[in-house]
Amino acid sequence: MKSLKLNLNPGTSLLVLTLTCLSLVLSAQKTVQLKPKIYEHVIIPIDTVQVQTVENGKVKETHVSPVTDLQVKPNAISIVKYAKKISVIDTASYSRIKLIPLVTGSREEFKFIPELHVETGISGAEAFRIVFSLVQPFRYSNELNKFKASLGFFLMPETGNSTANISQPVDIEIVSTEVSSILPGHLQIPHLNLPSSTVELIADHVSDSAQVKVITTSNPDGYITYLKVEPTLEILTNVTTLQGYGIQKIPVDVRFFGSNSSGSATVNFTVGKGTVSPNSIDVSYNRPSTVYLSSEGTGEVRLSAYTNNLQSNDLNFKYIFPWAFLVASVLGGLLGGLAKFYFNGQRRKFPTKLILGGILVGLIVAIAYYFLGINLAGLSISAGLSEIAVLGLSALGAYFGINIKPGAAG
Repeated sequence: MKSLKLNLNPGTSLLVLTLTCLSLVLSAQKTVQLKPKIYEHVIIPIDTVQVQTVENGKVKETHVSPVTDLQVKPNAISIVKYAKKISVIDTASYSRIKLIPLVTGSREEFKFIPELHVETGISGAEAFRIVFSLVQPFRYSNELNKFKASLGFFLMPETGNSTANISQPVDIEIVSTEVSSILPGHLQIPHLNLPSSTVELIADHVSDSAQVKVITTSNPDGYITYLKVEPTLEILTNVTTLQGYGIQKIPVDVRFFGSNSSGSATVNFTVGKGTVSPNSIDVSYNRPSTVYLSSEGTGEVRLSAYTNNLQSNDLNFKYIFPWAFLVASVLGGLLGGLAKFYFNGQRRKFPTKLILGGILVGLIVAIAYYFLGINLAGLSISAGLSEIAVLGLSALGAYFGINIKPGAAG
């Protein structure tokens, strides 16, 4: 059997020997000093930081190192914890992020997890940090009838601008007691830079902000952050069909939800046909207000409300010909005229003119009251619009006659 021989030239042999010796030296070392240029723009010069060595997604060792002599394990993955709270991204890092295609948003929307991840090897050390952005604050979804938000996570390199894969994916979990659904709740990010990993959050009821925890391998207790909730403007009413031609006026409630603030915003209204009173109103974020919609003509119309930066839902109404009002007015006038005839104490031939006059007077009184707000009956009344109310008002007008007296319609 022939023996296997490796023919290595002197240069190759020297390189192999050098790499082998270097590997043995690094293996023998417990820690190596990290070059300041890797962390000096990241870590505030405090006394010490916590350094963790990670293997297979778990923390194997932990030690404390002074910032001026930052020590990490050679040929290993280390996580340097330099703060306890999530922070808004610094200006210099934000300038770098803005150079990445398709990345948008203000600086305040990008936040750093206070961990510097370091991978050391023969060629040196590579470092990166976990960044997340508020892609969409909590907004009310009419489709879901719930609030919806989204976050984007990615790994930002602190050495170079690589998009290469890293040796071990970074594990991240997102949890919250105020959010009903988080998809996905667990992330594994295997590469630097984009594409980011998107997390969608859905909540039933949130106000002003929602607390969320971002859990990492280095911090099982999680880092707390708060996601903004955008108030939602809503208009609502129980009535969608109105008697037309200005006969009917209904209340419409206006409210914000998603905020407990005591502040207010000016709400304006747009309606295809009809009148909203008042057409502009200051509405408190934590308390509803009421406006009134009056019909005009007949047909279908749409009502909406808006502020400087919010648009409400739409309400659809149908204005119909006021047959019910006219019938109730005529019957009321007829009843009033008949009552006036039978209770005046005189026995004479049936007075057709008196009855017809009562019908006309009843109709005029009802129209004046509900259209113009004028109380021609001279009575202290406040009659809301219903068939019985119209009938009663017309009957009283026909019975007592017209006595012009300004008043407010009910």
